[in-house]
Amino acid sequence: MDKKQKVLHIVGDPVGGIRKHIHDVLLNLQSGFEFFYITSGCGDKNFDKELPDLIKSGVIHQSLKITKKPSFGDVLNVVKVFMFLRKHKIDIVHGHGAKGGLYARLAGKFAGCRVVYTPHGGVVHNMFGRFESIIYKFIEKSLCIFTDALIFESNYTKNAFENKFSCKSTKMYVNHNGLDVDETTISTWITSKKDPKETHIGVFGIIRKEKGQHLAFNAVLELINQGENIYLHFFGDGPMKPELEDRAKSSKASNNVIFHGETEHVYSKIMEVDFVLIPSLFESFGYVALEAILLRKPLICSNVGGLKEVVDPSSSFVFDPAIFGDLVNQIKLAINSNQNLLNSFVEQANKRALNLFSLNQMLNSLRSIYNSL
Repeated sequence: MDKKQKVLHIVGDPVGGIRKHIHDVLLNLQSGFEFFYITSGCGDKNFDKELPDLIKSGVIHQSLKITKKPSFGDVLNVVKVFMFLRKHKIDIVHGHGAKGGLYARLAGKFAGCRVVYTPHGGVVHNMFGRFESIIYKFIEKSLCIFTDALIFESNYTKNAFENKFSCKSTKMYVNHNGLDVDETTISTWITSKKDPKETHIGVFGIIRKEKGQHLAFNAVLELINQGENIYLHFFGDGPMKPELEDRAKSSKASNNVIFHGETEHVYSKIMEVDFVLIPSLFESFGYVALEAILLRKPLICSNVGGLKEVVDPSSSFVFDPAIFGDLVNQIKLAINSNQNLLNSFVEQANKRALNLFSLNQMLNSLRSIYNSL
């Protein structure tokens, strides 16, 4: 019997798309691999829900105190990761995000492991402050020589990373995220519309500036003032939530903007709305877009980053987030489209997604990369 390769995945806060990607790998790529998992322990609700299943499947998990900003604690964490690698005789260490990538490359190389890094967009989106950006840019350039393979979830992220950090000597791969939705269960999530004269739009994700929820709020408020009967639903939590809640309470649309908080049941909530809106300013891939498409929900989506590779503008309502009127017009066009057009869009988008973004494709590609190391 062939010896299983031992693979450690490291990430800071396992939330949203990063958490989903890693957990899909840990749960579905176990043939030929033995998995280990280091996180901050500060994940979203689905992390807390899924972690027991990961441990039950054989994944060994360890929590570290990982802060978002650079700190002296990072030095201690690198030592702890190094000791973990040596103790468990890890073959491959795969870092995700800026902090996961830092720990994986420093500790991994000193421990004699093969090192893989997936940025997940953060370092290429200029999401950090000026001081942090300078530090991370220096780190990324310096650690290229410690990296055996870079894996990106979109061509956009790969190109942006190359332009910003170079790393020409490191092997680079694009492995689009993949997703499978059990279509036999979709019917169980379908809910009847309470009032056909109402339009319910859902926005899913961490509520922060980069995700563009403020744009969605402004656009829907404008349309409500024009007489459209729209309800805007925010699913998620984040630093901008209190500000948007205050704005909603003080506006005429206080009853039309609903904050549901973080939810464990994303698929069922997607099925409850009429449209899914993705107003992101930056996006390295766009899991929510793919989820909406596979659940056959019409999509209103910004044309930025990796979303351009996921969303076909011929079968979705696509807008430029830098042009406010464009977003307003696309929402208005979507909610006033006839059902035949919406059904056609949904089927075209679904067919394309099934062909390009299956979970098996993602896993098989990752397996090949791991084995090549």
